Amino acid sequence: MRRLLSWLPVLIAAAVTLTGCAGTASNASTQGTTQSAPAAAKVLTIGTLGEPVTFEGFNGVGGSRGGGGITTDLIHSHLTAIDPFDQAVPQLATEIPSIENGTWKVNADGSMDMTWKLHSGVVWHDGAPFTSDDLMFGLALHKDPEMAHAYAATARLMESAITPDPMTFVVHWSKVDTTALQVKALTPFPRHLMEDYQADKQAFVNSSRFTTEFVGLGPYRLVNWERGSFLQVDRFDGYYQGHAPLDRIMVKFIGDPNAVMANVLAGAIQVALPTNFDADQALDLKRRWEGTGNVLRVEPIPRITYHELMLRPEYAKPANGLPVLAVRQALYQAIDRQGITDVITGGLGPIADSWISPADPMRKDLEASISKFPYDPTKALQTLAQAGWTKGPDGILTHTSGEKMEIEIWTNPQTSDKAGTITVDNWKAIGVVGSFKVLSAAQGEDREYQSGHPGLLLTGSFIDQLLDRYDSRDMPSAANRWSGRDRAGYANQRFDQLLDLGKGTVDPKDRLAVVKEQLQIATSEVAMFPLFWEPRAALTLKGVKQNIHPYNSGWNTFQWDLEA
Repeated sequence: MRRLLSWLPVLIAAAVTLTGCAGTASNASTQGTTQSAPAAAKVLTIGTLGEPVTFEGFNGVGGSRGGGGITTDLIHSHLTAIDPFDQAVPQLATEIPSIENGTWKVNADGSMDMTWKLHSGVVWHDGAPFTSDDLMFGLALHKDPEMAHAYAATARLMESAITPDPMTFVVHWSKVDTTALQVKALTPFPRHLMEDYQADKQAFVNSSRFTTEFVGLGPYRLVNWERGSFLQVDRFDGYYQGHAPLDRIMVKFIGDPNAVMANVLAGAIQVALPTNFDADQALDLKRRWEGTGNVLRVEPIPRITYHELMLRPEYAKPANGLPVLAVRQALYQAIDRQGITDVITGGLGPIADSWISPADPMRKDLEASISKFPYDPTKALQTLAQAGWTKGPDGILTHTSGEKMEIEIWTNPQTSDKAGTITVDNWKAIGVVGSFKVLSAAQGEDREYQSGHPGLLLTGSFIDQLLDRYDSRDMPSAANRWSGRDRAGYANQRFDQLLDLGKGTVDPKDRLAVVKEQLQIATSEVAMFPLFWEPRAALTLKGVKQNIHPYNSGWNTFQWDLEA
């Protein structure tokens, strides 16, 4: 992770002083007058590292919910919002479709139908009514093969849709897909402003409708976007849930992490939503802010840092290394995961043993299905000996075939090298000669090059994307332009079947059985080396009333408020 909170101690002290003095300055300004002044506008200022390219655009950057980050959540709404626990909650929809209420039907032929009931009284920022026709139009855009976006596969599964009335939208899927509640490819678009898009699709893609003239359905409307500087949104008084508490939100785009923090500490922004942080500096700030009313919130998110293994014999080195199960078990057991997360996250990122986090509500039901390999170098050496690996006179593990245990660890430039260097040190203690390599920017973009890594690739993944990286039907090759996701070369036919079952199983009890078997297979076979759950930070100054979560921060923007 990049260092994020590397500011000078004097700035921290200044922030504490600033907080303590704010109330005094305010009181002084009101002395000597008894006249009541009009209430000041409530303006919240946010600082963030990233600036959107478009809002919901079709230029290949981000998906139908991507590209804009927090700014999209402010000015647009979807059928559902995804909360900080990756659960879908109704937004434009009145409820979440379910088997119980008959709005999610699984058909005998393996297809499914999902019915969405819409809130009445919803209007676009230009005052036009929102109806199911806008969802139909959005689906048509995503199904158009000339429109570049990330959800083409999902759009293809939605074979057809109907609009029985303005407040009902029914989608027929060719097969069951449990990710349907994320409403990928069902972004609402204002049909009355865009329906002539086919006349000039290139002009449509580049239209200001996706940038400075975006018209949405959110609690705030876009007023001004100064590229490279800031974005201003004002409360939309026609929002269907009522008036948002804030009059205005300013989003400042500050590309340098240290500058984001300096702005917070100077009081120039009230909320900072960075993605990463430096553990030592974060803990120091949290201690200094104790009792000030300022809040540093650090939470683990559904993203895991892990070592991707090379299991394909044509690439793996040594040949009798990672492709051998006993060796994988031993090498994993020789990694001090707690030590890694202590160094990188200050212990704020829980260690990982699978893709099921300690905070997952299903964890207690799945615990027995997870094969665990706690840090134990002595046991690791015993297991390696059983696999034909013992220390030679030079202290290096040597196989009966004469191979030396020499393993390369690669990582991309944007990934912290600390986990890799600690792994190398851990393995050195048991006789493994490890080397660590940070890929160049060009190598990091070269899919063919990365597909041939000989040992470990230190990387990270959100959990909703992780399991598909272990589908043996999707290995990278020249035939698919090296775009296959299973770079590890993990192959288990039953696991492939379970991937399909998991996506097609709606009943929670049945899904639990599928996940149990998935865990039993993947963790016992040590398909990957999970390390820790990545934390994310959000900083808010005193006076910000809504407790803003570091992950999926914008799911509840309608509720954000400031003390009067």
